[in-house]
Amino acid sequence: MSKLLDKLNQVSRGSAPPLGFRSVVVAPKSPRMVLIAVLSAGDAPAIAAAKENADAVLLSVAESTNFFEKLEQLAASLGELPWGVSLGEASEEQLSRLKGAGCDFLVCDAEKAPLMLLRKGEMGRIVKVEPSLPDGLIRATTQLPIDVVLIGGEPSLSVQQLMVCQHLANLVHKPLVARAPLDMSSEDLKELWETGLAGVVVKVAGEAREGLSGLRQAIESLPLARRRRGEKAEALLPYLGEEEEITEVEEEE
Repeated sequence: MSKLLDKLNQVSRGSAPPLGFRSVVVAPKSPRMVLIAVLSAGDAPAIAAAKENADAVLLSVAESTNFFEKLEQLAASLGELPWGVSLGEASEEQLSRLKGAGCDFLVCDAEKAPLMLLRKGEMGRIVKVEPSLPDGLIRATTQLPIDVVLIGGEPSLSVQQLMVCQHLANLVHKPLVARAPLDMSSEDLKELWETGLAGVVVKVAGEAREGLSGLRQAIESLPLARRRRGEKAEALLPYLGEEEEITEVEEEE
């Protein structure tokens, strides 16, 4: 199984609320959230920061004639850290070469991803889904061999983005990840985590060791369990139409 997918599944299992009244002991080392760093080829400082603080790396390599040569060199510098790539329209040969190079997961756009990607169970399959899609199509991810759903769009920390995360978390019953800025505060990270996100994807460049380390510390400081979000229950009275009347019957003595 994909190492990244295994970590995401641990997050999803660890965040499930206990059932019944029996107390449940939660393992203190259970991961709260997965941190995925997006790196560019040749960025040695960012690679070093990711090796210390990230759970996985999404490699960004401009496609060229020596694409796989650059990719293999970059992957070799990561050691045991799981890595993956973003794909447009990939061929069977390219997928086979990626697997042979040690690729742990693939990220692709739902609109462009080839169907054969769904048959590559050896690597984690992360599909980017646009929030503008109808709810029925978003729910369909549950019935397809998709491992992880990535929320499309640019990273932001607006209230609307929080609403989008919460909405997709209500629809998707698989690990859900979203892009986020590297310099977000621990409070903002917690708000994203509370929606149900299993991981965040952040772009790392240059001397980002301090920012990535701070984000790792913020993840480690998250509570053992998410709080329950939801509306307060209100008592609903039966509605009586305008033509209906309530007749009071006085008891005769």
